[in-house]
Amino acid sequence: MKKDCLGTMEFTLKIGKMKKAESFCTYPIQKGDSGDKVYLQSHHRWAELNTQTGEIIMSARRAQYANSMWLLECRIKGTDEIDKATSEQLEQMLSAIRKTASPMAGGNNILSMFCDNSNAGLV
Repeated sequence: MKKDCLGTMEFTLKIGKMKKAESFCTYPIQKGDSGDKVYLQSHHRWAELNTQTGEIIMSARRAQYANSMWLLECRIKGTDEIDKATSEQLEQMLSAIRKTASPMAGGNNILSMFCDNSNAGLV
């Protein structure tokens, strides 16, 4: 795991029946977000992590950039995958995410872009 250029966390994960681990970026948890879900995106998959139970719902592989709509389509077709993080894995991920909480996360990129990750501390 590492902090990415937008100041959120990036995790290398192998979820469900994946053959190879992929790098997933964490979407910012903005002001007003409850923190009950963490959204993760890789180059080929979209995943939603329930921060209370550790359940992960993940889309099927897609050639280019999966998103939440792709996950919805996968759920309708029954091609989504469900997995569950162990309590240790969940706590390790959530602890790392909490440390990134900031109303102006990021800025360490060539464009000096910032994002609102202020509610990351709620997970």
